[in-house]
Amino acid sequence: MERIKFYSEYDMTSGMNISRIIEFVNCFSDANGEDDINEILEYFNIIKFYSVENFKNIIKTETEGRIDEVIKILQGIIGKYVGTNKFNNFLSLYEEVDIIYKEDFWELIDRYNIYKHIENVEFGNLLKESNFHYSVILKYKRTVDNFDEVLRDHMLQDSKGAEILLHKYIYNSEKGDITFLPNSLTDNDKDIIVLNYIESERPNINHLEMIVNFPSNNELKIGDRLKLKARRRYKEEIDKIFDGKNGIETGVTIKYPADQEEAVIYSRNGLISECSVSRSWIEDNLDFNTLWNNFIYIFEFFDLQMRLNLVNLSNEIGTFERILITRSQHFYNISSAFRHKDMMATIQMQSYVQVLNSYHVRIEDMIEWFFMEYLSKEFGISNFIVKMPTDASSEFEKCRAILPEIDRILKQYNLYLEDGMIDQELLQVSSSHTFFKDCNSCIEKKYVYPVQGIFDIASNLLFSDQSTIFYLPRLGEKYDNFYQLLSNERVKLNDFQEYQINRIEWLINNQLVEEDKNGYLRFTNPVRINLIADMYYNEVISYWNCTPKLRDEIDILINENVFFTVNKLFTKNEQDYFDYHLNKSKFSNSLDLRNSYLHGTQTNDDELHRLNYSIFLKLIVIIIVKINDEACIRSINR
Repeated sequence: MERIKFYSEYDMTSGMNISRIIEFVNCFSDANGEDDINEILEYFNIIKFYSVENFKNIIKTETEGRIDEVIKILQGIIGKYVGTNKFNNFLSLYEEVDIIYKEDFWELIDRYNIYKHIENVEFGNLLKESNFHYSVILKYKRTVDNFDEVLRDHMLQDSKGAEILLHKYIYNSEKGDITFLPNSLTDNDKDIIVLNYIESERPNINHLEMIVNFPSNNELKIGDRLKLKARRRYKEEIDKIFDGKNGIETGVTIKYPADQEEAVIYSRNGLISECSVSRSWIEDNLDFNTLWNNFIYIFEFFDLQMRLNLVNLSNEIGTFERILITRSQHFYNISSAFRHKDMMATIQMQSYVQVLNSYHVRIEDMIEWFFMEYLSKEFGISNFIVKMPTDASSEFEKCRAILPEIDRILKQYNLYLEDGMIDQELLQVSSSHTFFKDCNSCIEKKYVYPVQGIFDIASNLLFSDQSTIFYLPRLGEKYDNFYQLLSNERVKLNDFQEYQINRIEWLINNQLVEEDKNGYLRFTNPVRINLIADMYYNEVISYWNCTPKLRDEIDILINENVFFTVNKLFTKNEQDYFDYHLNKSKFSNSLDLRNSYLHGTQTNDDELHRLNYSIFLKLIVIIIVKINDEACIRSINR
């Protein structure tokens, strides 16, 4: 029988473990004294389950209340075990602990004050073991305080000590986890630890990148000199990886053949993507409306729900890449898929501007036309003023001139939402900066997001390639997830292993999967499944760009607290996309283009100014399509 292990109240193994506890209680006898550390730790985990009120009630019902008596006995057994001198041989005892109970072992030591009976020398010897990760100890303050100097000395000598600091001040602070450092560890010690890591034999390139881009407003202060050392070491390590022999050719190309009949053809040769746009299509459709629609239907900046396709999406990050990239709320996740999409969009923007110029059409004129003519004529939104750079301006001057217009566009739209009109005098009084997250919407139920909990479990079981329930030996690796399996095969519960059945039964209990009259598994509500799939892959749903049938089901899911709505102009991912390009307010690895031009720290490279101007135009295009979508929704649903 597998050991009982408590991970969290919401872990999917809880149901299986509760069944084991019920069986344990119903068969329990305290006639024999327990003398095994792993059995003691298993009892410790049973008590953890008992401390969760919902679990306690289930177990009490199924054991007719006997669990209360058993828990008292288990607490006595643990107390008796702790009271013996078994921990005197601390290192030998630790080696006996099962890997799933390593953290429980330290929790037991901290809770029962066992650390007081462990010698510093013996504790220091454990820290030197190559397979021991001392980060698990740092969760327990009293134990850390007891071995303060020993831990400090070890961190100063540990070449990977900086990883502990990064996890405390970045990862743990985001997840709500707690890491306690030795009180004797000074700011100078932390600098030494970071420097030791930078100069170590094999630093992780992601951690080096994190040091380079470490947020300045963090409790841990990493100075510019350390960041410069980290940047140089990062470049050195990258050069080792991509030395001309190990590199992978990747890129994008775009062309405009005159004899192509189709408006656009996308193709891929290995990791090289090509976008081929018919020049005759553009030449025959030079009206501004069509030229704007090309960003949606030709260049595919947006999907049919008007969600930006260029954003970073979690499901596009491969399994191996998840290990490599830096993941933190302070860092924008720059996956290979994101790089590829963003690179293609920027090249499309550059080339489109050049092609339109050959027909004496300026993208800047299109932008001014949208705000100053189209919005007024089509939707009655008047008094919008936008002044784009002229052709006479240098690339640098264009970049400096376009940035204030982005801010002015957002401010004017917010004023329109607040007052139903744009008061230019009021706009001139305002000196505040507009953040993308603060751009509101005039549409109720604009965007739909998942509530953490049931959705996370359901979507991962159904659609993740890391789920454990879609593999059947007779089918091998034919399918990538459980949704594909169930959509293409006739399977029954007894086709699966016990560990898979427990998870499939969770889907059945939550009315996502059911057994038909012949015992075959099928989806209970295909409309709901499609919505969960859409949310899993795109991370947001545009409510009013869904069919009435889908909206009805979304309303039900909102009432069931599975989904919730937000009224903003941009989705959360779109807000992040803008912030990544323009400022460091959220991501310390941002391109920070706005601040570099406003504060005079920009490059002196004209070619880079030309590239940056294309990026700024791309961002304005995104704003325009989002405003137009919102105006269309509002007009249709009045």
